[in-house]
Amino acid sequence: MANWLTIKQLSEKRDIAESTLRNWINLGYITSSTIDNVIMLDDDSLISYLDTHQTKGLNKESLEKLIKEKKMECEIILSHLDDELFLLKTQSLHQPLFHIIVQELGQLITNDTQREIFLAISTGEPISRVAVRQNMTYQETMEAYSNILKKLSENTERIATYRNRTMASLFGKYNTDNPTNIPIRRLFNERACNVLHKLEIATVRELLQFTYQYGWGRLKRLEGLGKTTYNEILNALYNANFIVFCEDKSIALSPEIAAFVL
Repeated sequence: MANWLTIKQLSEKRDIAESTLRNWINLGYITSSTIDNVIMLDDDSLISYLDTHQTKGLNKESLEKLIKEKKMECEIILSHLDDELFLLKTQSLHQPLFHIIVQELGQLITNDTQREIFLAISTGEPISRVAVRQNMTYQETMEAYSNILKKLSENTERIATYRNRTMASLFGKYNTDNPTNIPIRRLFNERACNVLHKLEIATVRELLQFTYQYGWGRLKRLEGLGKTTYNEILNALYNANFIVFCEDKSIALSPEIAAFVL
């Protein structure tokens, strides 16, 4: 029968570091179970593991088991390294997105000093430099940053509230939870609507899905939709915050709208 103890209890009982026990859990060396959101360890399985690895002159069966465990341990370590390497390789690709998210989160911090610490460290500035600028020790700066992250995590509803306020500011006049559902006749002139209706496009969502699938160039080449009308459609979508114009002159969905369409 299993003898369940918490990680802390087992650490104190067997004088083994909690970090070591956690590693052995991940490697499957000792039996664990989650009870009421608390990780519990089987003391008997730990004793069995220790007996196997502390006995001198291992027999063939024990030695084979030890070799198998070491191979598994190497595979897990290599897997973790592969994950970290992948994250490092993709970090530069996603860095602009991370910066946007960080800036958005920074708007939720009302204290100027805390906001500056959060933005600086989250965007990659060395902690030591931030500490000097804030006249704080390195340790104080790390603790301040950790506390800021903790507060943000404890108040995730503020993120949703901030997004709701943004959506209300941009699209509140349409009086709908999903602004892409509004009819195109509320944005475009009769000529544009007649052409789009031939393709069974009646809402902004259907239009954006069409351009996402076929590209904006296909829309531009529709019969009956001249250059002037095409530009009027783009300007109407831009002014209504549905699309943005990129530096390379390409067209992209606004961040608030992309989640509704893609």
